[in-house]
Amino acid sequence: MKTVAAFLKLIRVFNLLVTAASLSLFYYLLIVPAHQNKLFTTLLPFTNFEFVLFILSVVFVSAGGSIIHEYYEFEQDIEYKPHRPLVQGFFSLDTAMYLHAAFAFAGIGLGFYLGYSTNNFKIGYLYVICVLLLYFYSAYLKKIPLVGNIVVAALTGFVFVLLMLFEVTFLRTISFEGANYVLDMLLWQVKFYGGFIFAITFACEILKDLEDKKGDEAYGVNTFVVQFGEMAGKGLVLLVLGLVLVVLAFLMRRFIEVHAVKEFMYLTILVLIPISAAIILLFIANEEKQYVRVSLLLKIITLLGILSLPAFYFFNLPSGA
Repeated sequence: MKTVAAFLKLIRVFNLLVTAASLSLFYYLLIVPAHQNKLFTTLLPFTNFEFVLFILSVVFVSAGGSIIHEYYEFEQDIEYKPHRPLVQGFFSLDTAMYLHAAFAFAGIGLGFYLGYSTNNFKIGYLYVICVLLLYFYSAYLKKIPLVGNIVVAALTGFVFVLLMLFEVTFLRTISFEGANYVLDMLLWQVKFYGGFIFAITFACEILKDLEDKKGDEAYGVNTFVVQFGEMAGKGLVLLVLGLVLVVLAFLMRRFIEVHAVKEFMYLTILVLIPISAAIILLFIANEEKQYVRVSLLLKIITLLGILSLPAFYFFNLPSGA
């Protein structure tokens, strides 16, 4: 059991579950209803089985990225994070590399299969690019200020774009009246949720650099925090969170205009107020434990943001449904 728990920790199973749930909610609560109610069709870009394969393809690539990250962090973790699975000896470094390769090739293989089955074989190459970016992030890009942070945040938000690429291929394969309207609507949702996740993930990545500053300095990892200092790192996170607040507040004006009170209250209570709390906590933070708390709060905010998908869906069900 300990080995299983260590394996789940190695692949960061919580992050994988959140990703899988996010994509599932987006697909079944936005794309499927759009097809049924706007295009008046039961045809979809995936069969249910193919969608499971799509989720697995994303999960496999992400798991491989987590493993290779642990591999390259091994020496630093010996001193600064001795609780990590590789450091504790549950898996050897060779085993970790084999696991990384297995997950990466499985994800790429599923990506090419899905591309072929949905008439867009080239989508498979995007999986190859994602695997390579995750590898080079751990091996090299993490040492370049901001570059590694942006890559990880972009890949996290990119999963929604990847899903939409299959949708675009489908809409171009079969002609539907109103297809452009549906596509525009879904792309707006991608920008909203993908942008939100990108921003919060980027903030979490800088917070992680604040947590790891001592170890990064000792091992020559030249992160933004190491190069420009703790105050600059905090300032950058505060700037990002402030921008998220402003953008959300601007977008939420539309909810007031259309009298979508429930949606407005959800985002205010469960997203805007927690982000404001995170800003306050970060402003007074000055040690690793405090940065960890802020990072945990941001992860909870990400989950609450994603859960707006089912919340908004049920808010808009017809009375008596």
